[in-house]
This record gives sequence, C-alpha cells and structure tokens, in this order.
Amino acid sequence: MAEGANGAVHRKDEAFRDIERMIVNGDLEPGRWVSETDLVEVSGHTRAPVRSAIQRLADEGLLVIVPRRGAQIVPIDHTEQFRALELRRVVEMLVARSASKRATPAQRKKFAEIANGFRETAISTEQSIMTELDAQCFALLISASDNRFAARALTSVKGLSRRFWVFNQEQYGDVKKMATAHAAVADAVSRADEKAAEIAVSELIDYVEEFTLAVVGFDIGKSKTG
Repeated sequence: MAEGANGAVHRKDEAFRDIERMIVNGDLEPGRWVSETDLVEVSGHTRAPVRSAIQRLADEGLLVIVPRRGAQIVPIDHTEQFRALELRRVVEMLVARSASKRATPAQRKKFAEIANGFRETAISTEQSIMTELDAQCFALLISASDNRFAARALTSVKGLSRRFWVFNQEQYGDVKKMATAHAAVADAVSRADEKAAEIAVSELIDYVEEFTLAVVGFDIGKSKTG
C-alpha cells in the first residue's frame, strides 16, 4: 500500500513539474484557456495527476480556475511582478536564513553542488540549465527552511517570477549576473551562514528589480543622474 501511495505522489509531482515547465517556458502561452483534457494531452500524464497539478498551479498563481469554463494561463502583468518582488524580498530572506540554520548535512552538500552548477552556468550562460537549477534550489530551500507558512507565501509568486524572467531574459537579462546571484544564495546556505544568505537574497532581488525596470522601459541610468 505504501509503495502504491508513494508512486501516486511521484506521478502527481511529475505532472506538476512538467506542466509548470510548459507554462514557465511559454509552451502554454499566457492568457490561453485550457481544460483538464487539454493538459492530459499535452503533458502525457493521466487525469488524476493532472487534476492535482491544476490545483497546485492555481495555488502558485500560474493558473486561474473558472468553474464550467476551465482554467486560464495567467497573463503576464508587470504590476504583479513588482508586487511579487515586494513579497519575495521579505519572505525569501526569511526562508534562506531558516534554511541556513536548519538544513541537514545532506541538504548542505546538495546546496554546494547547486552553487557550483550556478557558477558553471554563469560561464556557459545556458538559460535552460539555469532555470532548472533555480527550480531545484527553490525546492531545496523550501524543504530545508521547514516553515510551511513562509513556503506557502513564497510558492504563490515564485513561478510567476520565474516565467517573467524566461520570457524577457533574452532581450533584457544578464544570465551571468543572475546565475552568480543564485550561486551566492546556495553557497551561503551550504555554509550555514545565515547573514550571508540574507545579504545574497537581497542582492538577488536587487538585480531582479533592476531587470524588471528595464523590461517596463524605466531608464535606471537617467534616474541616477536626473
């Protein structure tokens, strides 16, 4: 019985990750209406795991469920991106600090491996690899922090923030800078350095804000000299 239950959880997690990846990468376009059947077809997963994924994606803010109509991939909204960053700065610092304090030795080893992966990506500038590392690091931070309330708040905006980056990074982003900032967070947590983890998250959000301002057409250089 337990093995079957574990298998069901694994299938639900796989369906969620696959559909989330399709939304974040734009394979399922912002604003598109989808049904449960549509997601079964495009993901290749069966109905029960897809149904579970739909609810989780709604909790993440990537889908809006409308009774008797289906679900809509949430359109990209610049204002919402700034609001998400307000929450991320506060809650992500808490999560990183908590993870630094509570991570197990095995988790710290994994954080060190992820940090090295980010450093390698800063050299290769492979955007797709960085997105996968970001997802791994986020999941590990949530697990290591052991704070379900902070996890719920951060999960509600992280997918939207990741999608915003993927959609705009080619024109406005700096993969090297983003990967380096993420590496600093993972490295600090791996060393159990709570203060360094807080600083690294703050510097990461500083860059994401700078990137977001560039996307909406705000000239940072003129602001500083004006």
